[in-house]
Amino acid sequence: MIESLGRLRKDRHDEAKAWKERMGKKVIGVFCCDVPEELIYAAEMLPVRILGEHEEASEGNLHFPTNVCPYPTSCLDQALKGRYDYLDGVIVPNVCDMVRAMHGAWKLNTDIPNVHFLEVPQRISPHGVEFFRENLAKLQRSLEELSGNSISSESLKQAIDVYNRNRDLLHRAYEMRRKGHVSGVELQEMVLSSMLMPKEEHNQLMDQCLEEAGQRHPADDGVRLFVSASMLDDTDFFQLIEDCGGRVIADDMPTGSRYFFYSVDNEAEPLEALAERYLARIPCPRKMLPQARYQYITETMAGAEIQGVIIHNLKACDCHLYEYPYLKEMLEAKGLPVLFFRGEETEAELETQRDDIEAFIEVLRG
Repeated sequence: MIESLGRLRKDRHDEAKAWKERMGKKVIGVFCCDVPEELIYAAEMLPVRILGEHEEASEGNLHFPTNVCPYPTSCLDQALKGRYDYLDGVIVPNVCDMVRAMHGAWKLNTDIPNVHFLEVPQRISPHGVEFFRENLAKLQRSLEELSGNSISSESLKQAIDVYNRNRDLLHRAYEMRRKGHVSGVELQEMVLSSMLMPKEEHNQLMDQCLEEAGQRHPADDGVRLFVSASMLDDTDFFQLIEDCGGRVIADDMPTGSRYFFYSVDNEAEPLEALAERYLARIPCPRKMLPQARYQYITETMAGAEIQGVIIHNLKACDCHLYEYPYLKEMLEAKGLPVLFFRGEETEAELETQRDDIEAFIEVLRG
């Protein structure tokens, strides 16, 4: 069952097309963790996370210079090659310069009919939450028009309950990874698959996966590592770490714990609760709050007996690279060695990283 979730990333386009044909409903692509998928779900459409690929961005590089963040360029490249031609819309949040550029790039260069720009405030404050709530109300009206379905408070609360259930299940898997019942690769497969399929179906599969994992004898080998990353949208890097003798015990990633770590208050007014959770949850580096980010990292590490830290930031990801010196200093002050990579969306980079990871793990073994 766990292996079936792992296959979904590779088959994500075929699976989304099959769902669309089977259900007769629309599919919406989303960038980043700042888009409340609950609104799309409540409109009876399928949200899918837009991902890149480890291949030459032959089409994407025609529109952007090669010295910018490779992840959005790779995503655009996939769209220009027709991989996302089944999408009925795309939601682009204002989270960084390159993701913001995706709004115009996708709108002008693809045939996707609806490209919505979601304004996400920089500051975490009551005024910021209210501003974000107003923008979510605009998004709600746009989704209602696109889907032809009204989003009531009841349907939105139901969506919040389904998504909170999924977060709880991923939390359980996160704890099972610490205890050795789930590997780092497997948890990453669970999180990525949750971004690509209907949440209620994923919840059912997760129940079975956790039951299956709970029957395993826990693994107790491997150097215990914490991974922080700007974007790891597949399992290749985690697989490389495990091949080198490491075990990812905890993480700080938008395609990892940052996606599910905090739930939405299902007792509050729905749009207000969504604005509060998605704005004030784990502080993204775009908000320039490194102390709060370090506090979150410390929280996720607590009790995990971490031996070392690997930080993987994509080249030209200015927000994450801004925070790296501070985080490195704080982590080393706790006695944790830090290995840093400035990554790219290429196949070749994995082999160049292997030697460094093997050497790092050997040092941690003493």
